[in-house]
Amino acid sequence: MGTPQDWRADEMVFYTCTNMNKALELIKKSHVVRWSWWEIQVQDMNSLEWPEHVGYYGRRGGKLANPPYEKCVEIYKKEGHT
Repeated sequence: MGTPQDWRADEMVFYTCTNMNKALELIKKSHVVRWSWWEIQVQDMNSLEWPEHVGYYGRRGGKLANPPYEKCVEIYKKEGHT
């Protein structure tokens, strides 16, 4: 078990879309908590290879340069979660 200072991101939720536009539509229509972000990856469904990283996206579908770990932990703590 960790301490409240040892935050870990859980990124094990998967959705499947047939193209990038549909993936961005899904992001924009989804409701997730304020301390969340998305990662889009490309993968052939029957492939045993790891997926290819496309990019990180905010809750409203805007492209992010990096995953916002620190910012999201800050929001999480501000909302009273520890």
